[in-house]
Amino acid sequence: MSAAAFITLALLVKLEAPAGDVNLTAGGVVKFDAGAGEETYASQHATFGTLAEPDEFEAAFGDMAESGTLRLIPNPAAALGDWYSNDLLNARVRVWLAEVDETQAATDAAQIADQLVDTLSRVIGADGSLTLELGLIGRAEKLFLINQGNVCSERFHKSVWAGEDGFNNCTDVPQPVAWGIAAPPSGTTGSGGAGSGFGGGGFGSGDLGVFEVAR
Repeated sequence: MSAAAFITLALLVKLEAPAGDVNLTAGGVVKFDAGAGEETYASQHATFGTLAEPDEFEAAFGDMAESGTLRLIPNPAAALGDWYSNDLLNARVRVWLAEVDETQAATDAAQIADQLVDTLSRVIGADGSLTLELGLIGRAEKLFLINQGNVCSERFHKSVWAGEDGFNNCTDVPQPVAWGIAAPPSGTTGSGGAGSGFGGGGFGSGDLGVFEVAR
């Protein structure tokens, strides 16, 4: 009697990073053709390490955008700048759920996500471990995004002052920002005389509160 065939399911992830494609699977080694010839998907990458956990990839309708999160545990031996860089923004990410036969080849694969990197953050665990968290958005939805204003960020700062590196060392550090309390604008009067608030972007002479801007 011949041995019964068996089928294994595997999650395949392709991150089209600027330095080259990153092909990962949740475990083992899988051979898969994503459209440009057969490639090897492994459980470890020399720079981006291993898959920590893929979040749920959400389909959307109406005015909601497709989204998802991909978490990677980078190789501790890799340089920080090699895996944590704004160059990853807008990189394409594709995810498949595939059947794998006894020859480690993907015989049938269903694509469950085709998205772009929209945000990235470095998460430091309580034990000092590092995780790269990629926020994803649907490729089609990216076309309909509206720029509703500028933010205090490294990217916008350099779009105005090219080469100015004032924000470079602020990544992942909560920034305390002094913020004036609610008060009448300058030039107005209230009970007791002229208000001590701030107008035109200046700070008032009243007590200052502090809040943190997460970047």
